[in-house]
Amino acid sequence: MTNDQRNAEDPAALGQAYLQKCGTIQDVREQGILAMQADKMFDTALTIDASNWEARFMKAVAMSYWPPMLNKGDEVIQHFQTLIQQQETQAPQPQFAETYAWLGDQYQKAGRADDAKAVWQRGASLFPSDEKLRTKLASAQ
Repeated sequence: MTNDQRNAEDPAALGQAYLQKCGTIQDVREQGILAMQADKMFDTALTIDASNWEARFMKAVAMSYWPPMLNKGDEVIQHFQTLIQQQETQAPQPQFAETYAWLGDQYQKAGRADDAKAVWQRGASLFPSDEKLRTKLASAQ
């Protein structure tokens, strides 16, 4: 990162490494510190390149696990909505299906079942072979 501060891939990768480390430890305090460091790295990557898919996706997924008392739900939803807006201007890639699954889950968590179903339907129409989206959509029926 020191050699090229205009490369969003490096802070995004470091953020992912912090999250991987977080998953290997039991100390909740240390997990919190690592999660905040990861979040900071994702923010750095997004400052360099606001359309960095990996940084935004990982930030949103990681934040979805933050305690409810931190009130990050709306921010998580906003990140997934931004990802979908960006994705739909690009050629489809298999990992893009995950965004629809996660956004639907966040809508459901927020008590917005109709929005969850709609986003899963949209994802399933774009990625008809994605098993996760088909399963979520079937359970919403």
